[in-house]
Amino acid sequence: MKFTTLAAAVLGTSLTAGVHASADEGPIIQTANQFIGEEYAAGGNAPSEGFNSAGFVQYVFQQSKGISLPPLSSEQWAFGAETERENLEIGDVLFFKDTSTGKITTTGIYEGNGRMIYSSVSEGVTSVKFKGSDYWYSRYYGAKRITSDLPLQTSNAAVAEAASLLGTPYVQGGKTLSGFDCSGYTKYVYEQSAEIYLPDTPEQQWAVGTPVDMKDLLPGDLVFFRDTHRPGISHVGIYSGDQQILNATQIGGANSVSVSYLTNSFLKGKLAGVRRVSHLDVDRSNPAVKEAESLAGSHYAAGGTTPETGFDTGGFVQYVFKKSSGISLPRYGREQIQLGQEVKEEELLPGDLVFFQSGSVIPTIYAGNGQVILASNEGVKVIHYKVSKYWSNKFLEAKRL
Repeated sequence: MKFTTLAAAVLGTSLTAGVHASADEGPIIQTANQFIGEEYAAGGNAPSEGFNSAGFVQYVFQQSKGISLPPLSSEQWAFGAETERENLEIGDVLFFKDTSTGKITTTGIYEGNGRMIYSSVSEGVTSVKFKGSDYWYSRYYGAKRITSDLPLQTSNAAVAEAASLLGTPYVQGGKTLSGFDCSGYTKYVYEQSAEIYLPDTPEQQWAVGTPVDMKDLLPGDLVFFRDTHRPGISHVGIYSGDQQILNATQIGGANSVSVSYLTNSFLKGKLAGVRRVSHLDVDRSNPAVKEAESLAGSHYAAGGTTPETGFDTGGFVQYVFKKSSGISLPRYGREQIQLGQEVKEEELLPGDLVFFQSGSVIPTIYAGNGQVILASNEGVKVIHYKVSKYWSNKFLEAKRL
């Protein structure tokens, strides 16, 4: 039996009579039509590489409506309001299934008059008539009217900051607004939104966070993945609610800060776990820590002892204690280590001096939660020394003044 005849019998109405266009959805079809003839590419979601069916829908909705959809047809089904066939509007997304498994495999965009635009394996992006087709009728799964993204939980400060950076380019090693990699992005977001200083790499961020069960996942938690492009913990994103993460990623050809979905089969298979980092602040109740943190970003200068000149390691510690507590320390780390009462590493308190051996004696100020503040050759910064590949094995001694 033909699609129209059977549909009318089941639904008790004429498909043709029920179809109506929505002027609001015009930009979707206008954008889709620009890519008629574009080649099919498995996993493709951009004109430069070609499209698969879901990638085509994803790209069109992003370009025409600013709506970020996931890269898989099955995940796109989570969006929008389900729409009956007799009420299809131009711009609705049509879903089709594999008849043997019942799983969604193909998506297209309804363009009116019983036709849809989709990316075909054999023809690339094309317009086909699905109304009256036995092939498409047997595979029809449903339709969705998609008018917005799933909501991001922007009441969380980290999520709000992370969302404001959507579209920022992916840059390997990037940690500025010019571009981010995954851990550079999470590091930047937490520093800007909560004054929390995360370490540099996914592995280190995994190590310092508090483990959280998936059932207890909250917006702002960090979600980690392993073995994505190298062995071990290799990718991280910020949970933003509704099974979404915000991440700087190249997965799926995104190459930018994007919304990804924990239902994605690739990410689902690589999921390592969740860490909560909202507690990893520095202890600003200690005067020395508060003063030291206020100088974060000051540049390094050999022989420097003031914010104006920049700091070297000993000059930084000397300046902080004089300014915050009126304590006059000697100029160099090798002299500063001679003062105060020795403290065991496991008994450190904010404001204690922590010394490292790295060619010379390097003084730093303990800030709590395994963090020290120091003047490094990158300037004054907060580091998690216990997970640092450079500093973790250079601990020398700690003193309390």
